[in-house]
Amino acid sequence: MKIRGICFISLFLLIQSISLAQNADNFGFYGYFRSGFGLDGQGGPLDYFKAPNAEAKYRLGNEAEAYIEALFRYATADENKARFETNLRLAFVTPTSKSNDFVTTTSVREAYVRMTGIHKKRKELAYWAGQRFYDRYDAHMTDYWYRDMSGFGGGFEDLVLGKEIKLSAAFLGGSIDQLSSSGSVYPENEFVFNKVTLDFSLYDIPVGLGKLGITLDWSRFDGDSLVTGQGNYFIESSDGWSMGLFHEVQFEGGRNRLNLFYGTGAAQNYKAIMEQPMGIIPVAGIPLEVSEFRRFRMLNDLQADLSERFSLQGLLLYQNLNNGQSSTNILNWYSAGLRPAYHLSRYFSIVGEFGFDYTSQSDANQGFLLKMTLAPQLSPLNKILSRPAIRAYFTYAIWSDDFTGLVATSSFPDQHHGLSFGIQMESWW
Repeated sequence: MKIRGICFISLFLLIQSISLAQNADNFGFYGYFRSGFGLDGQGGPLDYFKAPNAEAKYRLGNEAEAYIEALFRYATADENKARFETNLRLAFVTPTSKSNDFVTTTSVREAYVRMTGIHKKRKELAYWAGQRFYDRYDAHMTDYWYRDMSGFGGGFEDLVLGKEIKLSAAFLGGSIDQLSSSGSVYPENEFVFNKVTLDFSLYDIPVGLGKLGITLDWSRFDGDSLVTGQGNYFIESSDGWSMGLFHEVQFEGGRNRLNLFYGTGAAQNYKAIMEQPMGIIPVAGIPLEVSEFRRFRMLNDLQADLSERFSLQGLLLYQNLNNGQSSTNILNWYSAGLRPAYHLSRYFSIVGEFGFDYTSQSDANQGFLLKMTLAPQLSPLNKILSRPAIRAYFTYAIWSDDFTGLVATSSFPDQHHGLSFGIQMESWW
């Protein structure tokens, strides 16, 4: 663990030293990180509150790790204004509370080249190849990347059709590392496999007050196996397709984005990798059928700075997932959240977050989790996404009796409510 951390820091310093030796006008340094420390209401290590079979959690005052991303970009342009970018993104994550279970993970999350300005009449058309964060959309309140086609591959983007509509296409192979879209480490013995995807997007289509985007994907998974101490798990081959619609309205101080998605088989998760769906416990020696997977999702994500004093984020989500099993196969997830902020001054604000999740699984558990957080915060501007931010937080959660022993199990294994508090920072640039 210590060796990994030292190697990551050494590589970080080496790249920084090399970059400083280059022309400063050509070099860019970008990043994101969050870190802090908290305790549960009993003075023990912080444990987060997340509903069973929900794919994300409301994150304010509910994150128990340090996560760092650093993107290094070197770009050059020639006399024809063609631009050539080389990008490298490193990541580091470690728990900040469970002192007996520290697993530090480092990752190369991006390593790709992007070129624009190659064609005189289509300067905006871009080509890329490598490993890349590609076509990602998240709901910031939950850190839920509901579309994330990141991975190895290549393609083109921003091909203008007509006056405004744009087209992108990519051949993707997925990217298997130890980190999920949000930067967390996958649970032990949960399968994550590679697959092949052809991805097409039409976007910037004027519709009503906003713009529409359409995604079409075909995926092929050739089957694989997972070897564990409990036995070998086999996942059968599958094809699949998916379609997604995005409609985004931008207004002064914010935007509203609506996404509708339907996917089947290997393409049901809106990602370039194959992840184990919720509600499945594979049985050693019995092949898992992937072709029967089905997913429908509707998500609305709002961000708005309404005045100098008041900002907010809002989220509504419904998902229906068929995990292909003979029983316990239908999972529903309803989620509604609001993060209002009252700005007492330019630098000081009081932020609240109220997140409600209801999940059900056929022939299994169903119930709710309500998480509430109050967080005094310091940030540079009186805007909802102004960063860097330092905040203290106080979080309380309550959940259904059916979820006893399934939520925050380290801190509250036999209760249906819990409390946590701490301090955290978050920054990006």
